[in-house]
Amino acid sequence: MISFCCPSRGRPQLAKRLIDSATSNQSGDTEFLFYLNDDDDTLDEYRDLLDEKHYVVGPNQSTCFSWNQLAERANGELVFLMGDDAQFLTKNWDIEIEKIFDQYPDKICMVSPWDCNTKGKGWEHKDKTSPVYVQNEPVGAPHFVLHKNWIHTLGYMVPPFFWHWYVDTYTQALSIRVNRCILLPYVHLKAKKVFDDTANEIRSKNSVDKRDDWVWSKVKGRHLDADVALLKKFIENYKK
Repeated sequence: MISFCCPSRGRPQLAKRLIDSATSNQSGDTEFLFYLNDDDDTLDEYRDLLDEKHYVVGPNQSTCFSWNQLAERANGELVFLMGDDAQFLTKNWDIEIEKIFDQYPDKICMVSPWDCNTKGKGWEHKDKTSPVYVQNEPVGAPHFVLHKNWIHTLGYMVPPFFWHWYVDTYTQALSIRVNRCILLPYVHLKAKKVFDDTANEIRSKNSVDKRDDWVWSKVKGRHLDADVALLKKFIENYKK
């Protein structure tokens, strides 16, 4: 089963659309976990649109903290970091993702579908029917899937020292260092970032981008190296 982890604020209609588009195109089972803020003016609308099993409500906090809390609650072995602006366009998208994890007995890899907006290296291959195994610098892939083995090994889904930004950059850097960064250009998401909402107002007000930029400059050295060592140790011990 694949578990979606998705903080959401002020966008109940998008959260419902995400569920509907994913379930209408999947083959197996999925679990949806939304983190909602108790000070959100649209909280009642979320409650009207979503099944109670799909969300938890708590104080306004960093999206990184919310992603990690939801990952701990997830029942699926595969955990999907997701934004509420995404829509699934590809039939059997879940089967295509699971096929990649089946290639690795230890399940240590990062798998990213294409959000149909991301450009640049990694997504420009002429062959759009095969996985791309990234060997260079991280590419644009804001939505990604990890196995619980990855999460348990590091102790978190995404690095907790960030507030919101750089979680995909950091995770891709890790996966590249262990030769397990895989892009799926044939699994399509349609995602359009929403900038005129309260969530981004809060991030802007608190200078989240500047904070996380500073944090990235500090942790991409020894902290990243330490996480790479943990993943490599798990892979090596798993073989034994």
